[in-house]
Amino acid sequence: MARKSRKNLMPQAAAQEAVQQNEKELLRTAAYARLSVENGGHETEDSLHTQILQIHNYIRENPELTLTDTYADNGFTGTRFDRPEFERMMQDVRTGKIQCIVVKDLSRFGRDYIETGKYLQKIFPEKKVRFISINDNYDSMNADANDTHLVLPIKNFINDSYCRDISMKVKSSQQMKREKGEFIGAFAPFGYKKNPNDKHQLIIDQEVKGIIETIFNKKVDGYSSSSIAKYLNELGIVTPARHREKKLGDSVGFVGKDRKWDAKMINRVISNPVYIGTLEQGKQMKLNYKSDKRIDIKKEDWVVIENAHKGIE
Repeated sequence: MARKSRKNLMPQAAAQEAVQQNEKELLRTAAYARLSVENGGHETEDSLHTQILQIHNYIRENPELTLTDTYADNGFTGTRFDRPEFERMMQDVRTGKIQCIVVKDLSRFGRDYIETGKYLQKIFPEKKVRFISINDNYDSMNADANDTHLVLPIKNFINDSYCRDISMKVKSSQQMKREKGEFIGAFAPFGYKKNPNDKHQLIIDQEVKGIIETIFNKKVDGYSSSSIAKYLNELGIVTPARHREKKLGDSVGFVGKDRKWDAKMINRVISNPVYIGTLEQGKQMKLNYKSDKRIDIKKEDWVVIENAHKGIE
């Protein structure tokens, strides 16, 4: 059997070794994009695609970077960092899978002034992770002290202020709609549906109107809430949660995931003034623009509008 020349193998081995060495020197890079919910829904799926395309092109044009993974949070606020794809990316940072992060601009990374600064000035430097913001012309590898300690905090503060301004505008708009008697809830109360021609107007849902009428008629006849619930269950009458699940595929309904009627559900229907045409809104509000926690509003500060829509007779 002919022996292969050791001399002929050396260039091939050297080339392979050079490739492996080159791969080691390339920075394993993450492309991060985020689609916001803060601008009233003006952004589209195309916006997310455009972000990703811009980042991919940037990585491709910089030979020291190699795209390792793409992380995209669709419909998440920039004021919070508990986003699923962001958290997945940070896990990869902690395990060493990611050595560089590229974003379209700082606002896509985050709009919280303090938290964004913490990542850029503390966490990433400690993890030896390079951070690049394309539109801000920022690259942590080339940034000097003035960039890090002056320019970035100012940009982060502007992004944070933008988010606060949007939040105030949304609150003001919602308050105006409430005072005009417009319904601004995500889901219509059981017995009603949103007018397809005006989502802020409630119209009677003829499909379940009879259920509401039955509940009130039996209450007037002296039946207890428990006996009414039992009666509806025996007839197999759909609950608010099941009705919403049927219509929207959403198991989170009027009173949660209940599949059977109970006294509490009956009492909630009976005590809701929406069935006589009265809208009670503004019962809760978000703690602030950075938090999803909601706090109760004093009853005297609720927005109550009579004859806002047709009652169920």
